[in-house]
Amino acid sequence: MKLNSNDIARHAGVSQATVSRVLSGSAHVREETRERVLQVIRELNYQPNAFARAMKTKLSGTIGVVVSRITNPIVPEILLRLASRLTAHGRRMVVWNTDTEGEDGVANAIRQNVIDGLVFTAAGEGSAAMAAALDTGMPIATINRHVEGAPCDQIIGTNFDGARTLADYLTNSGRTRIAMVNGPLDRSTLRDRELGLRRGLRDAGLDLPDNYYASADFAHDAFRDLAMKMMDQTAPPDAIACGNDVIAFAVLCGLRAAGCSVPDDVWVTGFDGIEMSGWDVFDITTMRQPLDEMAAVAVESLLKRIERDQSEPRMIRFGTELVIRSTTANTPYKRTT
Repeated sequence: MKLNSNDIARHAGVSQATVSRVLSGSAHVREETRERVLQVIRELNYQPNAFARAMKTKLSGTIGVVVSRITNPIVPEILLRLASRLTAHGRRMVVWNTDTEGEDGVANAIRQNVIDGLVFTAAGEGSAAMAAALDTGMPIATINRHVEGAPCDQIIGTNFDGARTLADYLTNSGRTRIAMVNGPLDRSTLRDRELGLRRGLRDAGLDLPDNYYASADFAHDAFRDLAMKMMDQTAPPDAIACGNDVIAFAVLCGLRAAGCSVPDDVWVTGFDGIEMSGWDVFDITTMRQPLDEMAAVAVESLLKRIERDQSEPRMIRFGTELVIRSTTANTPYKRTT
């Protein structure tokens, strides 16, 4: 028997209008009601007519997500969380990897009205796709990325404050020769983390001298070699703070190749708290971002914009959490304040 939204409404004990709001991803539905309707949809294997819905609402039901460096483990972690939230709101997700496709595909999708909104996990101030979306008035949001001056909702972690806390942890644990290995500074996350670490070191009366700082474009071997060179000094660092967990993985490989023991000879920290950072082979001390909460807010914010929410764009910051593991000898954090 072919089902329709009235059948779903009857089984769920709600109105047909409520079912329509759930299917359109409206935020104006109580969460318990939404879950009840979605449960009935799953049980009855209801497949709404996407074309009919698009004709009625002028919406495609599809959200675009723009990523880069999809091999970075944090990217699929973010995508999984976004997909879960979008599915719960009755939306589909299409992904563009700008490293292989550039931004032309995104711009074309915007012009052809095949997506209702965009989430950027990768964008800079010169992003052509973001500029095209803003020009057409398409709702957009960013997650784990800050684009200065962009008039859209931006959901980010407290990268500056998190790195400052990390510096406080290292200095209060007796580390005095603290180095940093970072990636390209056109990424707001890495730039803010470097600034936060430098501020935290200054607060402790230390600095980050040139011979204790290195950066490179994302390539495992490049970070591995930087770590080896950094330890080949008369006074090598006793701690290396990395711009993110993936950089920390490469640094650990370089230290191992150089014959250095972690944490006996040198401590290593990462940033992001991706799942792999807790694997036994790495077990990296890191600053964890609350990706579940960030993805939920990114989706909710975007859907409200699609529903013509005209409130001022917001910068929403989520606190980061210090996760202490074996690369810093499981040393407890003795806070300054």
